Amino acid sequence: MQVPTLVRYTAALAASALVLAGCGSSQQESGSDGSGKKVTIGVNFDLLNGIRQAEKSAIEKAATEAGYEVVFNVADKDPQKQSSQIQDLVQTRKVDALIVIAQDGQQIASSVSLAKARKVPFIAIDRAVADQQNITFQITGDPVADGKLAASEFIDAGKTKPLKVLELVGALTDQNAIGRRDGFNEAVKGDPNITVVSQVPTNWDPAQALDGTSNALQKNPDINAIFVPSDFLLPSVQSALKAAGRLAPIGDPEHVFLVTIDGDQNGCKAMKDKTLDADIATPVDDFGKQAISAITTALGGQGVSPQSVRTEGLSLDQANFATTSAQVWGCVVA
Repeated sequence: MQVPTLVRYTAALAASALVLAGCGSSQQESGSDGSGKKVTIGVNFDLLNGIRQAEKSAIEKAATEAGYEVVFNVADKDPQKQSSQIQDLVQTRKVDALIVIAQDGQQIASSVSLAKARKVPFIAIDRAVADQQNITFQITGDPVADGKLAASEFIDAGKTKPLKVLELVGALTDQNAIGRRDGFNEAVKGDPNITVVSQVPTNWDPAQALDGTSNALQKNPDINAIFVPSDFLLPSVQSALKAAGRLAPIGDPEHVFLVTIDGDQNGCKAMKDKTLDADIATPVDDFGKQAISAITTALGGQGVSPQSVRTEGLSLDQANFATTSAQVWGCVVA
């Protein structure tokens, strides 16, 4: 299963890189807007956790290589604060382009409109936004495909031992959460060895994930598998398992089969400790590279094509960990 996934992942990156390469002028490539003024990129994130740190580093690295400066701020999961910060970046700091991870894909529309009115390229990464018409470029993972990749790990494991699954769900305002949920459920539907016995909303809140997992384990003590839609929630799930006396390594009869998505340091450590069975890693390095490449293209007066790119995650499991972990951002920085 892993080889075709890796091939698709590599092909997607290569194809998307080709369409964005080399469209900007030499002035943009040297970090100037043509008037000698240094190009400044405003970067605004919804929050700052492990994966966001990696995405920030990837943007900063690509910007430095292009000769651009970066102004960064974070909205602390507050869509109103994010709107104000973007307004400040555009109107006060007068940035040349924006790279944004939206807290709310719908509410970010006013910021997209502001950027378009001021002729500031708006690049959305990681989380899809509703206003696809007015953005300059968008690059995200493929949450439905990632949910299906996670499900394939459960399906394989279920052939050996039937699984009773606790499914955690992220924020329902986030297309990544919805897509991962839907991809997972679609793939396991009808499988005789997979039963989803509980579905717990978390709103991407570790405290809610902890409480929800604890309650589900008490109510359904026969749960022997958990789908965690982000490594961000993994420490909470492990804490709940530990409190219930269920945090056992792979191979132990008490082990609870676990699969997560993101590929962060938490996931990599759990893979090494053999308490996590698989992790679907998000290609965060490519987000930064393609976002900066799209800005260079747009500032050079060219349209960015394709306007939207989705990149499928990379399956990391215990069988391929030794050969594949070097390609996973969380394992590299761990």
